[in-house]
Amino acid sequence: MTNSRRVLLGVLAASSACFHSVDAYWRMSCSIIQTGRLDPNVSPGTVSAHVHKVSGASNFGLSNTYEDLIASQCTSCEVQDDKSIYWTPQLYYQHTNGSLEEVPNGGTVVYYLGRGENRSKIEPFPPGFRMVSGDPYLRSNDTTSFTYSAGGNSGSRLVSDRVSFACLDSSGTIPEQNHMFRTDCSNGLRAQIQFPSCWNGQGYQLDQSHVAYMSGIDNGVCPPSHPRQLAHLFFEIIYGVNDINKEAGGQFVFANGDPTGFGFHGDFMNGWDIEVLTDALDQCVNDDSSNGQISKCPPLAKSQTPYYATNCPERKPIVNEQVKGMIECLPGCNVVTPGPDRAIQLACPDDTPSVNTVDDGESYTMFNPSIGQKLDGSKFAFAGCAADSGSSRTLSGHSTVADNMTIEYCTSVCKSQGYPFAGLEYSRECYCGSSFGSTTIMNCSTTSQMICAGNATQWCGAPNLLAIWNDTSYSQSITTLLVDTTTINNGSATYMGCFSDPGGNNRALSSDSLFDTVAMTNEKCASYCKSKGYSLAGTEYSQECYCGNVNTGALITDSSQCDMKCKGDSHGFCGGSLKLSVWSLTQASPSQYQPATLQPTQTASVQENAGVLRAANGTATYLGCYTDSASDGRTLAKDFYYSDSMTVDSCASYCQSKNYALFGVEYGGECYCGNSPKDSATVSTEEGCSIACKGNSTQICGGSSRVSVWNNTLYVPTRNLVAISGSGYTYLGCYTEGVNGRALGKGMSTTSTSYSTTDSTLTVEKCASYCMGKGYTYMGVEYGQECYCNNEGPLNGATKAAEGDCSMTCEGDITEWCGGSSRVSIYKANNV
Repeated sequence: MTNSRRVLLGVLAASSACFHSVDAYWRMSCSIIQTGRLDPNVSPGTVSAHVHKVSGASNFGLSNTYEDLIASQCTSCEVQDDKSIYWTPQLYYQHTNGSLEEVPNGGTVVYYLGRGENRSKIEPFPPGFRMVSGDPYLRSNDTTSFTYSAGGNSGSRLVSDRVSFACLDSSGTIPEQNHMFRTDCSNGLRAQIQFPSCWNGQGYQLDQSHVAYMSGIDNGVCPPSHPRQLAHLFFEIIYGVNDINKEAGGQFVFANGDPTGFGFHGDFMNGWDIEVLTDALDQCVNDDSSNGQISKCPPLAKSQTPYYATNCPERKPIVNEQVKGMIECLPGCNVVTPGPDRAIQLACPDDTPSVNTVDDGESYTMFNPSIGQKLDGSKFAFAGCAADSGSSRTLSGHSTVADNMTIEYCTSVCKSQGYPFAGLEYSRECYCGSSFGSTTIMNCSTTSQMICAGNATQWCGAPNLLAIWNDTSYSQSITTLLVDTTTINNGSATYMGCFSDPGGNNRALSSDSLFDTVAMTNEKCASYCKSKGYSLAGTEYSQECYCGNVNTGALITDSSQCDMKCKGDSHGFCGGSLKLSVWSLTQASPSQYQPATLQPTQTASVQENAGVLRAANGTATYLGCYTDSASDGRTLAKDFYYSDSMTVDSCASYCQSKNYALFGVEYGGECYCGNSPKDSATVSTEEGCSIACKGNSTQICGGSSRVSVWNNTLYVPTRNLVAISGSGYTYLGCYTEGVNGRALGKGMSTTSTSYSTTDSTLTVEKCASYCMGKGYTYMGVEYGQECYCNNEGPLNGATKAAEGDCSMTCEGDITEWCGGSSRVSIYKANNV
């Protein structure tokens, strides 16, 4: 995806060195709509001889009529009133072992130029008009075929000059030639094709005798046999030749078996709205001041969209054969023929691949709501559009991303979260909020938007543009927080107010933190901070919790600035953007206890059920004195720390904060955490655990090679998420890291990309958001805080591992597994 995007951007920025000084033209960008062996000009109704990259009308197929094209749902070109189709051969790279790799290409730029001495009389292409330029069988320069010559300044030119190649290299401008003279081009190889511009008024002829080139190909006069002047068509296609891992002996070759470029060619079939094309030719094609900009041509600008690639994406293949990625041979009966003789089309055995029916969907009408218009069956009314940015969200209460995003989906999510406003953005993003502050709401009926990822008849905003819907039935039922009055958690936490938070390394509450993107509440934050022994707790950004004993933030008199609803409670506020809802915590006095003498015959479960000994404010029950020989590993081996002020309660707090099921104290100052004792550990006599805790001499902290083991009653079983809500990812399993690279690293294809990040607050959902936002199919978490994405899945020798190997809790949510040491918990998108 990244390479294709870069290649297409290069196309948009490029201009042809072949052009004369005349600036009368318009330039239109197109993305890909179909890839495969289809050519309705040369091989109508059948699978064609070689692979083409096609841009334009979504109804493109084995054969097309003008009516087919006009009826298309959309076009992959930026002018939506142009349902024409434009196609050229696919370029491959042939490796030394004979395999071929698709060369990245993001689309075509089509020029309509006012050229020729008769350009004031340019006619619109008739409905369904077709033509081909180029000869796919050429393998050397044709020095015998010339254009028509009228003498003087309109002398003839080699017809083979219709093809040209430009090596776009950072070293500087390189003169163009009519073959692939150089393929080491840092900014891509640009292939260019000029079309005939003279017509004899007859219907389409397979030998192209109905059209002719101007005397200068891109300018000049038409021959008397073809007196009618058409707009001059010119294609540019940029190939990412330096995005391929090239090797000595490898070569670039077009799908028709051409490694020279002399056989490059292009096709066109007219699907324009004839009235629009006529007006554009009259007003713009001879306007030297427009500089090619569609926005300066009113007939074209009215249907122009910058989101053509999103709104009209590439369709599923019509011909059932592999033509993308790495393939063994050129599809069809094509062999690499370097020439110089003309190539011959080989006869194929009767193994033509099957084809699919063109499925462009039923005709539909876009839902273009006016302001105030309600969604069918809903209380949500369209409010308009508003600017938005990632740094300061207009609707900041709740958000989700989905590949099946619709207006109904987004409004239902926001309603379920208790928000009156729902905003859609970037085709698949949904944002909720209680208000949009001072942001200006505008009528966006004439603004370009993206279609919803889950419904092509609806608009879902655009980059940095929200389409906003308002719940007209909304009634606020928010818990009002009163300073020094409102309490939670059975009165153990009292609201202190809304405070500023500098953020970064200067947090107002800087001692400890907890993040929960799904279930954060003020109650959860207060419980967490209290269990850590702090006197203050604060919630922020609807999902963040901070603890401390000193609050360095400033009290904000306008408490409404803490206006973000808690992720886990739509009726409560959990701070705001760098604003903390702060709570004062009442800590119970630490319990003092001395373990009673227990009989050696008693089992751990009996001791737990007896409930005789409790600690950590009743949240821990004593299991017994266990053997702990370090020769075969610790009895509780997941985590450890040492302190000269160790107590049973401090060890409990440490292990509970990491969500371990068990904790144990030993040698007076050692604390161990785990989820189960090792198999070889046994319950020992209580006399073995007789060393006083270094921080509290009235408590026992194990003994010599003996650990006092306790059960954490607050433990929440840590789990893998089978499906990640809102993201569309499903769990695949625990995998080893790759041998020759990351398990979720790059694949062999040069277009392969990957992404990784380290986040000290990582959750599985957070990694899914990172990867889904970048369009990756696979995601994985590792080492508790590392996130990886790619499109190929497990690579580089990665294999399935035991599920127990992925046993590190996520740094941002101790109830979730985030892989392990050189072990990745991998998830895959459902829509692949």
